[in-house]
Amino acid sequence: MSVDVILGTAGFGEHGRITSVPLAQAFLDTFKESIYHVVDTAYVYPGGFQGESEAFLGVLEVSKHGFEIDTKVRSFEANSHTAQSIKSSVQEQFQRLKVTKVRTLYLHCPDRATPFKDTHRVMDELYKQGKFERFGLSNFTAKEVELFVENAKRYGWVMPTVYQGLYNLVSRLNESELFPVLKQNNINFFAFSPLAVGFFSNVRRGQEPAVGSRFDPNTRQGKRLRERYFKESFFDAVEKLEKVGDQFDISNNSIALRWLKHHSQLSNGDAIIIGASKIQQVKENLISLDEGKLPAEVLDVVDSIWELVKRDAPAYSR
Repeated sequence: MSVDVILGTAGFGEHGRITSVPLAQAFLDTFKESIYHVVDTAYVYPGGFQGESEAFLGVLEVSKHGFEIDTKVRSFEANSHTAQSIKSSVQEQFQRLKVTKVRTLYLHCPDRATPFKDTHRVMDELYKQGKFERFGLSNFTAKEVELFVENAKRYGWVMPTVYQGLYNLVSRLNESELFPVLKQNNINFFAFSPLAVGFFSNVRRGQEPAVGSRFDPNTRQGKRLRERYFKESFFDAVEKLEKVGDQFDISNNSIALRWLKHHSQLSNGDAIIIGASKIQQVKENLISLDEGKLPAEVLDVVDSIWELVKRDAPAYSR
C-alpha cells in the first residue's frame, strides 16, 4: 500500500466552484480514470452553504459507481458533538448522500463544550451499528488525539485510525508534535490543502488576486486566507520555488505535490486530498503525483523554504 490520493469535493455545490451536477460528474469521471476511488466531503461543504456537496454526491449516487465516501459530521459550533447532535447530523448526511454507511466518519474539529468521552461514546455506538468503517479526527491537537486513544483502550470503543490535517511545503508544524502521536498509535494521516489553496501558483508579490478567487479580499474566505498566507516569508518561498523549478522545468504545484508524496513524512496508508476548480487541474495534479522524486537541488530549496516560513506557518489544529 502506498500513499493514496483522494478527491476533495469542498467545491461541489450551487454556491461552490463546481456549480452543477453534470460538471461534478465530469470531475468524478476524470478522477475515476486514475487508480483512485475515494471522495472526501463534509456537512459544511461548500463553506457557508452546508449540505450542497453531499447533495451533489447523492444525486450522482457515487457509492453505486465505484466510489467510497469519507465525510465529516456537523462541527464548528458549541454542543455540535453531543449524542443527539451527531446522530441527527449523520441521519441528515446519509439521506443527502443516499447511503447507509460511509468509509470514514470524521469529527471535523473539536467541540470542547462537550466532553470528549460523551462524543466518543456516540461515535462508538454508530460504529457498532455499521454506519462507518473508520473513525476520523480533524483539527484536534496531539494531546486531544491521545485522549481519544486512551478512551478507546479503556472502554473498548472504536479507535481513531485516520487524522485529516493541513500539510504542505509551508505548513509543517504537525511534523514535530502530531505525527509522532499518530505513528505511535497506527493512525493514518490524510493531508488537505497540498497546494496551499493555490498560493503556490496563483499569487505573486504585488499582484492583487482576481475577483472571485480564493484570495479575494472582499470575501470572508479571502480575508482568512490572506491572513494565513500573505506574508513576506511566504512570497519569498514562492519566488524561490519558481526559480529552482524553472531550472528543471517543474512547476511550483508539481514540486509541492511530488514533495508531499515522495519526500514528506507521509507513508504507506496515508493520503493526499486534491481539490480543483477546473477539470484540467485535476488531470495536472494526477500527472504530477504519478511522477517520481524531485532532484536534490530542488529538495535543498524546499528545506530552506521551511526554515524561512516556519515562524509564520499556520497551526495544524483549531
